[in-house]
Amino acid sequence: MDLMSYLQTNLAESTIIIGLVLLIIEVWLLGLSTIVLLAFGVSAIITGSLVWVGIFPETLTSVIAGSGIGAGVLTAILWRPLKRSQKSPRPEYNIHSDFIGLVFELEEPLDADHPVMVKYSGVSWKLVLGSIHRNEIVPAGGSVRVTAVDVGKFMVEPVEALESGS
Repeated sequence: MDLMSYLQTNLAESTIIIGLVLLIIEVWLLGLSTIVLLAFGVSAIITGSLVWVGIFPETLTSVIAGSGIGAGVLTAILWRPLKRSQKSPRPEYNIHSDFIGLVFELEEPLDADHPVMVKYSGVSWKLVLGSIHRNEIVPAGGSVRVTAVDVGKFMVEPVEALESGS
């Protein structure tokens, strides 16, 4: 008995198995990162079950149509909840770093619109004013202290502001 004849004689079971395989790939290998395999897997399981109980006819056309339409409906229903679940709140900046507390003397003025580049430990870093001091301008020759770190950025505040706030 070849594979195609086996699939046609056991269409309901084959459809459920294909759906389970798609779900396993989606969950274990892809970590629920795509909605396509999830929708097709669940749809194939539902379609296979409907064929098994006799609600859908046991034809390849009805199984493919049922799975495709079901996947489309599931995608439409699950799109927003799954998209919302992928958005996790990210802290604005890393406040746990050995770089915090470093002090730099500026060679050029620093304000919210014009960050200053500095080279530290062989890496070019962008000095950016922290959110509390967005409206301030730190003149050339002024000192700033690192308060948070992000990729390629040091969030800084003027040294005078930190000393008077403590």
